[in-house]
Amino acid sequence: MKIIHCADVHLGTKFASKFPADIAKQRQSELRTCFSEMIDFAKQNGVQVILLSGDVFDSDKPTIKDKEFFYNAIRKNSEIDFLYLNGNHDKEGSYLQTDIPNLKTFSKTGFTSYSYGDIVISGIEMDANNAQSFYSMLELDRSKLNILMLHGDVSDSRGMDKVRLADLRNQSIDYLALGHIHSFATGTIDDRGTWAFSGCLAGRGFDECGEKGFVLLDVTDRITAQFCCSSARTIHKLPFDVTGYADLYTIQQKLKQQTDALPSSDILRVELSGDLESDIDLSENDVISALSRFYFVNVKNNTSVRIDPSAYAADTSLIGEFVRGVSANADYDADRKNTLIALGLKLLSGREVE
Repeated sequence: MKIIHCADVHLGTKFASKFPADIAKQRQSELRTCFSEMIDFAKQNGVQVILLSGDVFDSDKPTIKDKEFFYNAIRKNSEIDFLYLNGNHDKEGSYLQTDIPNLKTFSKTGFTSYSYGDIVISGIEMDANNAQSFYSMLELDRSKLNILMLHGDVSDSRGMDKVRLADLRNQSIDYLALGHIHSFATGTIDDRGTWAFSGCLAGRGFDECGEKGFVLLDVTDRITAQFCCSSARTIHKLPFDVTGYADLYTIQQKLKQQTDALPSSDILRVELSGDLESDIDLSENDVISALSRFYFVNVKNNTSVRIDPSAYAADTSLIGEFVRGVSANADYDADRKNTLIALGLKLLSGREVE
């Protein structure tokens, strides 16, 4: 039997604070597409059950469009069972439609289990009332292959959105299907069982970099798990230290070289750092333009300008007077002096200041 473990789809995510309006709308559509493509994969590979370990929706009040999309996807794929466990974003579940035969849900009052021959899939929705105590409610048949669904981070302590692995040891768990963390991760519970976060289906912001997807479980006399990348776009962070570069052209060429292997459909965050030479005029637009082949580029600029005031000590020009005057001003700290001198040098040399 084949099963997909998926979580943290976050349909309805508001992308407006992260992307321009047109791209934000497209990214919302891409989340829906990722979900439907996962179902297509399931049908093509004989998957019988899809585990949704929380946060299918980004809020307790999903839009009509997202709700209709999700429930129609389930209705029109009746050969697949969808086991939906609410997470911390969709925890209320008041929008859940319970009239769909292949949509199976869970509760907060105790564990709910679904059997598929020798495979038993159990889960409980965590809340403030059961977060400390649900461990004692768990009773699994050790002769079965047991999959447990929970939504929370692995932890050394109990609490809301926390799963204490020590309390799940020797409980006859073969696979713990977790949601909440948005990157794939896995580890062992005990000699018998493993845990895994499937991660989200698609990265939504610059804190969700790297490959995203779901986990394919192949269940025979044991459970084997394989991460499957599903996102059409990957978000990357590129740290780039500008220190030591002599001119803008060289910086742009180096940026191109460092990103040459990445697909143009991807999203890139360039994190600039280091000290620029005072005569290099590097703007965020210069970086974006150099990397214009990408779907979207964002720049975080933490650079400073390298200025040595002592180099102007004997300079009798207006520039020397300006640098010495700012350097001697006791009202400014070192960072402020550096900024003012850098701007002044640009203006005095006839260059534009953005």
